[in-house]
Order: sequence, then C-alpha cells, then structure tokens
Amino acid sequence: MKRLQYSLVASTALGLIFSLGAPAQAEEDIPIRVGLADSVRQVSLRVSTSTPVEVLGNIGWQRLGHLSANTALQVDFNQGQIKVNIQSNNQTFKALRIGSTQQDGALVALNNAWYRGNLTLMPSSTRKGITVVNEVPLEHYLYSVVPSEMPSSWPLEALKSQAVAARTYAISSLGSYKNKGYDVVATTASQVYQGVKAESSLSTQAVAQTDGEIMKHGGKPIHAYFHSCSGGQTESGVDLWAPFAYLKSVPDYDQASPKHIWNTELSQSEVKAKLSNLGIRVGNILSLDPLKRTNSGRVKTMRVLGSQGQKSVDGAKLRMALGLNSTFFNVGAINANGELQKQPDANATPVSFQFAGRGWGHGMGMSQWGARQLALNGHAYRNILQHYYQGVQIERLNKTQFRMAYNP
Repeated sequence: MKRLQYSLVASTALGLIFSLGAPAQAEEDIPIRVGLADSVRQVSLRVSTSTPVEVLGNIGWQRLGHLSANTALQVDFNQGQIKVNIQSNNQTFKALRIGSTQQDGALVALNNAWYRGNLTLMPSSTRKGITVVNEVPLEHYLYSVVPSEMPSSWPLEALKSQAVAARTYAISSLGSYKNKGYDVVATTASQVYQGVKAESSLSTQAVAQTDGEIMKHGGKPIHAYFHSCSGGQTESGVDLWAPFAYLKSVPDYDQASPKHIWNTELSQSEVKAKLSNLGIRVGNILSLDPLKRTNSGRVKTMRVLGSQGQKSVDGAKLRMALGLNSTFFNVGAINANGELQKQPDANATPVSFQFAGRGWGHGMGMSQWGARQLALNGHAYRNILQHYYQGVQIERLNKTQFRMAYNP
C-alpha cells in the first residue's frame, strides 16, 4: 500500500492533494448502491468540488487524497485492474472510489451525467470490464427516481404516492444484484434513475414530505410494483408472477392516459421476424389466438398458428417481443383486402395483424395515471396507495436500526 501512497503524493501537480483527515461521522440515511454501468472498457469522470479519492489496496479501502474541483479523469480497464489517466499521467489500482455520501453539494459525473454521493469503479464480476456503482443516500436517490418515473408537473399527492412506492420498492430490492456489487440498476429493470438532471423542486418536496415512509404487509416491506396505466382495471399478482395478498385487481381511473386505449398494426413479416426471435418458427402466421386470460382479461397464454405448425407462448413474452404496450388486448388477422378474417385460412395468409388494447405496463400495483386522477379528485397519497396496495400499513422506517441490520 505504501507504493500507491507514494505514487499519489508525487502527483499533487495533477490535481491530487494528499490528506488523511479523521473519518466522517456515519451518515443518517440508508445507502443504496446503483449499478450505472457493467463490463464497460472505458469511462470519463469529473468532480464538481474538492473531492476525496479512495483506492483499494491489500488492506482494504484507504483515502489517499482529494481531486481538485473540475478535475477530469479517464478510466480504462487494463489487465483486470482500473487504470486512471489524469492529465496524461497513468496509475493503476484494484478499485477506485471518488466522492462522498456525506459531502453535501458535491457531485460526481460519469460520462457527463452528474450524480450525488460517490462513484466506485471496480472490475466487473465477469472480469471483462469496469463496473460503475453510485452509492447515494436513499432519499437523494429518490430525488431523481420520482421525477424519472412520474412527471414532476403532476399533483403533489400523486408525487408523494410515487415517492412512497419508489422508496418501498428500493428497500425491498436491496441486495438484488449483490453478486455484481450493487443493489439496483438505473433502468426500468429496477427504477429509472438519471442523476441530478432529473431532479425538480416539487418531486423533491414529495420525497421530503414522506421522508422514510414505506408500505408494509405482515410487518415486512412490500414489493411495490407500479406501472403507467392499467386500462381501467389493475392486475392481480396471483394471476402473474407476484402472488402477494396486497396486489389485488382493483378499478383504475386512468382514462386521461394516452395509452388508456391503443391500437397498433404489425405486418406479417414483422410478426414472423419478432416471433422467430423467441424461437417460434411455424412458417407464415395464420392466426394469434388467446388460450388463457387472467381474470381481468389480460393475455396469459397465446397460441401461434402457422402454415407449418403451432406453438404456445407466454403472454408477457409475446408482448415484449412484439413491442406492445400491455397484454390487455385483442388481436385480429387482416387479409389482402384490408378485411378482418373471421377464421384462419391456409390459402389466404394474413398480410397484417391488428391489436386493440388497453393500458401500458404489467398492470400490477399502482397505476401512475390512476394516482394522478385520484390526486386531482382530492385524495391524499395514503388513500391512493391503500387503494392500489390492499391492506398495507404505511410506516416510517427506523433508518438507524435498518442501517445497522443491513449488510450489503
């Protein structure tokens, strides 16, 4: 470790000022680790203020200095290690951490996108590139998630509903990617997180006014799934992949959504190619027939009838493959005359398929457009949440106890 210290001390001209101050006091909020990039070969970094730098050596993480404000770095993956280039000077480390979760107002940038907290760069679990993780206090994470998931121009009570749902989802997701070194990702696979560029005053107010509040059922944080709009009726978790008592099918109030009702048409060649990507190759597609629907009417299983056979496919997989807004749809085959075929005909291959559907998303849990309408109708965020998540309790999380028990 002494060799690394010497290397950094000798580099003060490059913007690194050696400092071994006392460790900061433990933060009050719960940290969450967001995977921003995985197995990338190169990234660029920048800091907004004088920022602490730590590197991983043989005896763990040690603080070795500070980066001066506005310092830019290029980081490459080099033979299983992290190579840092500062003003044409290269140094190599096992891992690198820049920034601090306890330094208010300090920002770090990854490829020109600014984030609160710190950035950790380490070899990916596959050892094929760099994994970049943003560790940030949970409430600051929500400053970005809430407006990334729901327009910040919407009513405050709707935004507060989103804040509690997003916080609960985050808490229940901690450790989901533990083998990769983070808790959640920054995409819809977890929750959309765009850093500080997404933040807005009203959504930040919604986070602050619900500070620490989460939903529980049976004394445990729930899986707070949410979606854009349901098309008038949300889905029961039992009918999909989340058999939880609080995820019941309830009426929705999403009529103002542009996706409340939708129509789309796909050509024979488009459907054939997209189904081929799922491994379904049955010649020309003659018909798409729902074999099983959920109680709310969503397609659970679809039969694909072709000129060379037939196969069944899961409704959710079909939706993703075809790029449909939801599984809440009917479908008809259109012939060469532009008419709807009443039944499959091997001698008259459809030229296209017309989908008439409702809603956007999986349909479980809170409908964001429904929450908006309920807020406009005068409902408070707790009432909104308890409509979409049946039988839950909304409680303030004891962050100190949780932080002591949580071991990432």
